[in-house]
Amino acid sequence: MNLAQVLRTAPDAPSAFQSARQRSAELYADILAVAPGGDGRVDIEAVQSRPSILRRTAALLSEALPPGTDRLVCAAPDGIAVTTALALHTGLPFATVTGTGDDARLTGEAHAGEHAVVVVPLVGAAQGAAQGAAQDAAQCAAPVVRAALDAGMRVSHVLSVLDSGSASGDRSVADVLREQYEVRFHALFPALPALPTTDQKEVDPR
Repeated sequence: MNLAQVLRTAPDAPSAFQSARQRSAELYADILAVAPGGDGRVDIEAVQSRPSILRRTAALLSEALPPGTDRLVCAAPDGIAVTTALALHTGLPFATVTGTGDDARLTGEAHAGEHAVVVVPLVGAAQGAAQGAAQDAAQCAAPVVRAALDAGMRVSHVLSVLDSGSASGDRSVADVLREQYEVRFHALFPALPALPTTDQKEVDPR
């Protein structure tokens, strides 16, 4: 196969030349370039406004979808952009959840017994939150999960692009969601890269 044929058949030209790890690292770098607001918060709207980022994000999220997924579910309006990108990439339909807290309701086509996966673009609060960060972060996904469960759907996973709720404390977002709803959590990236750490003592250069 010559170069022209490779480029014609590859869904995304860089995938013809880069490893999965390289593509993931490049996407993360692009997200961090547009996402941080300088105060530890993440501008998820900036991430979702870039078609090139959405396309590559959908490709990575699709690899985390469990077999047998029937439908995607997201909160409106926050999760519509990335969920639409994932739906277009996979061909899966999706439903939305409107309202907050106990008023959250599933809208659109959805059927009891369907295997649903919840998509939440950003899970968590600001970097450096208190010890309860994981608990608070899990609440970003909780109304969507509850609305899908109330509609009779089977929810197995919550997928996120960025997770900023696991940076503090001993419990992660995955721990909280598993304990409260028996669902698994998978985020592509931490909201902000961890600072490098070392156990080595500083050596006097003299």
